[in-house]
Amino acid sequence: MTDKPIDWTPDLSLPTSKSTVQHFIAKAGGDRLEIDTTPWGEADLTVNGQSLAHIEAAPSAGEAFRALETIAEDFEAGKDARLDQAIEDDEVRERLGLTRIQGGRGR
Repeated sequence: MTDKPIDWTPDLSLPTSKSTVQHFIAKAGGDRLEIDTTPWGEADLTVNGQSLAHIEAAPSAGEAFRALETIAEDFEAGKDARLDQAIEDDEVRERLGLTRIQGGRGR
């Protein structure tokens, strides 16, 4: 993670309620970061207009935001920590272009 947390600003031009998408913007390390969350736990992280991460079914919008915030902080810190972890979900591994190796991690 970065030494200083990324300062996320909510987009106040969007209507706010428990049933709408929330949009957050931040600038860090010369990048424009955006997180969109839904009340049902789906969320997207984009960096400079390019998709970096997607969460399909977190327990809540808050948990989805926190997970993507951590990914954004790791990205800004230049860490590839997530790729070094064992990925047990076949669908996630397939989307990342990783293969399963018998008895160990896949890459």
